[in-house]
Amino acid sequence: MTTLSRPPARILVIEDEIDLRDATVDYLNMEGFQAFGLGSLSAAKDWIKTYHCDLLVLDLGLPDGDGLKWLNDQVSISDMGIIITTARGSAGQRIDGIRAGADVYLVKPIQLAELSSLATNLVRRLSTKSSRSWTLRKLLWILETPQGIEVKLTHSETVLLARLALTPGQAVHRRDLVTSLGLDPETYDFRRMEILVRRMRNKIKQHLGFELPIETVHKLGYAFTAPIEVS
Repeated sequence: MTTLSRPPARILVIEDEIDLRDATVDYLNMEGFQAFGLGSLSAAKDWIKTYHCDLLVLDLGLPDGDGLKWLNDQVSISDMGIIITTARGSAGQRIDGIRAGADVYLVKPIQLAELSSLATNLVRRLSTKSSRSWTLRKLLWILETPQGIEVKLTHSETVLLARLALTPGQAVHRRDLVTSLGLDPETYDFRRMEILVRRMRNKIKQHLGFELPIETVHKLGYAFTAPIEVS
């Protein structure tokens, strides 16, 4: 079977200097991350309610508040990596940043290559420590994200995910998936499976704002490319 790599880490850059924000986002995307940029704390708060990210790159001097106070108040980001980028460089300010939950504290001007390397190391460390995974609740037909968000599935979607969850990160042949659905691969129209997967992807995207980690493996089948448990 084909083994697939994990999807790229998602990074939210909160920075009000437009040129710096755009340059940071572009560089991180070029380095293989999925980076997004916002210019205010209010926009970031709304974004995090809907979308998932692995790391925050946070400026402290923002137009609608102090990033350090905001960081102290955010319970929902406790499982994310935090990189502070700021002009505040005194020893006391650095300590305050670390106490607020920052994993890395960088004083501007920052080097984007250094930021990217630190982000890579932080993602690797977090992924090693983290036990977060998707959870498929078969009896309830519910898929739960690593953030605890639940999405109701159909019976066919539940059966399909249950088969993919047996070997996460590995491609499962379409014929095996059809068999798991209780159907005959010899007479099955495989376009039905394409529609099933597409509808499930659209459902997750609509509810969560990010992609379901199911990859299409050309001429073979599908794979679930993230940790997943079945209960």
